[in-house]
Amino acid sequence: MTIHITRKSVLVFSVAFLFLAGCFLGIHLQSANVVQAAAADDGVVPKSYGRLVAAIADRIGTGLVFEDKDGVVRFVSITGMKEGQLNRYDEKPTQGGIPKSYGHLVAAVVNGKGTGLVFEDADGVIRFVTITGVMEGELKRE
Repeated sequence: MTIHITRKSVLVFSVAFLFLAGCFLGIHLQSANVVQAAAADDGVVPKSYGRLVAAIADRIGTGLVFEDKDGVVRFVSITGMKEGQLNRYDEKPTQGGIPKSYGHLVAAVVNGKGTGLVFEDADGVIRFVTITGVMEGELKRE
């Protein structure tokens, strides 16, 4: 006794098998898996740090950039730990400081060279500054 299986029967069984296998895998892959790098902590940031200007991702993780009413720029980790700050000065330059004449901080970016800050003054001049306070360029507005 021989069983004759036609091409059409093989095709139907193959399609049905693949459909059932896809449904089975889809159900198991559909469940949400949440992966956390560390335990979730509720950090605290003092209100004196000022307004939140930017959130950046760099090699140590997600960071928040704040600017207070005096223009001091503070870098805070996502857990609320202060990572550093850049002071502002009027006339006498300070090591790693930013002149107040640059205006308000409007953005922070991370690129291959490091973290960059973008300031805009009252006249609309936009300045690109490194994290060490070195001006890389500016755009004048007309």
